[in-house]
Amino acid sequence: MLQAIQKSILVLDDEPDVGYVFKLGLQRILGSDVFVFTDPFLALEDFQIHSDRYGLVISDVRMPAMNGYEFATRVKHINPDIKICLMSAFEVKDLVSNPVNSLNIDEFLQKPLSLQRLAEVVGNMLKIYNN
Repeated sequence: MLQAIQKSILVLDDEPDVGYVFKLGLQRILGSDVFVFTDPFLALEDFQIHSDRYGLVISDVRMPAMNGYEFATRVKHINPDIKICLMSAFEVKDLVSNPVNSLNIDEFLQKPLSLQRLAEVVGNMLKIYNN
């Protein structure tokens, strides 16, 4: 059973198609408001202005200009309590062992992943997905 999400989700991925699919899937499956960005600087600016509306940030790790770890560091500086999920097409175990994980990243996901798996993880992170 799904419950309505009170907080919005920020998705950052430099591939517009990935962000678009995640947005449509999370809106359809969880009924959440999802704001998608392909530029980490614009995403950070929006987060700084609207940090109170977000309950979760989902970010790709490998992006040009600012990687997901740098983005997560800046987001955590604005709101240390925000939940963060990082994604990568590379081995998740390599991400988990990264020393930057002192940021208290809540979840790491291996790409590609199904929308159902993404919705389950996001729902559990936001405590809204109950079987």
